[in-house]
Amino acid sequence: MPKLRPTRRLLAEPEHGRGKAQVVDRPGQLAHILWAASRGDLGRRNVAVIWMLFGSGLRVNEVAHLRVSDVFYANGQLKEVFSVRGATTKTDTYRPGFILARQHREALLAWRDQRVADNAFISQDGSYGGLDPNSELILGRRGKRWQRLAFNNKAYKTSPGEVVTTKVCGSLENLVRELLKGAGLNYGSSHSGRRTLATWLDRKGYDLELIQLILGHKNPDMSLEYIDPDLPRIKAAFQSIWSGVKPAN
Repeated sequence: MPKLRPTRRLLAEPEHGRGKAQVVDRPGQLAHILWAASRGDLGRRNVAVIWMLFGSGLRVNEVAHLRVSDVFYANGQLKEVFSVRGATTKTDTYRPGFILARQHREALLAWRDQRVADNAFISQDGSYGGLDPNSELILGRRGKRWQRLAFNNKAYKTSPGEVVTTKVCGSLENLVRELLKGAGLNYGSSHSGRRTLATWLDRKGYDLELIQLILGHKNPDMSLEYIDPDLPRIKAAFQSIWSGVKPAN
C-alpha cells in the first residue's frame, strides 16, 4: 500500500520568491527557457547547464564541480548513470545521477563538440570524447578564452548546528538566475531545476521513494517540500470521479 502524503502543503499556494524557487509548470515553458539559453556564443554551454539542473536534478554547486570523467567514459561514450561525488554535495554523501533523456544527452554532446572545436581543455590522446578528463565539465569564458570556474568559501550551519565550509561557484548560480529570468521565470533560481523535476515526477504518479532517490534526500519529508501542489489537477480529479452522481432532490 503506498504511503499517504501529508496534505498540509495544499492549504496555501506556494509563495515564489520567499525561500522557494519557482517551478516550471509546462513543457512548453521549459522549451522556451532552453531556446533562450541557446542564444549566442555560449548557448551550448548554457543549455548543458540547464539540462544538468532540470534533467539530472543536481544542485548548481554539484554541476560546477562535475569533471569530464564523471559523465564520460574513457572511450568517449556518455554515461547514463554517474556518481555525484560526496565531497561535492551539500550532505557530503555520494548519490547516483542520471543522464537519460534524449534531449539531455544531445545537449551534452553538443557542448562536448564545441569544446573540442574551440580547443578548450582537450585530452592529449582523444580519450573522453576529446576532453581532458580532469577538467570541469562546465567552463567559464573571458573574451574568447575558455577557463575554469572560480570557487569561493561559504560557511553554513547544518541541522545539528555544526558550521561547515564548502566551495561554491557564485558565478554559475548567478548565470542560471539570469538565464531563467531572461526567459520569463521571474522567481527562478538554480534550485528551480530540482523542484521542477520533483514536481513533474509527482504529477506523473511516480512514487515518493523514487523522487527521494533521484534527489538524494535522506528524508522523504524533504522531497515533499520540493513538490508543488497541483490544485487544478486535484479539483479536476474530484469533479471527474463524482460526475455521474446525481444531486439529491
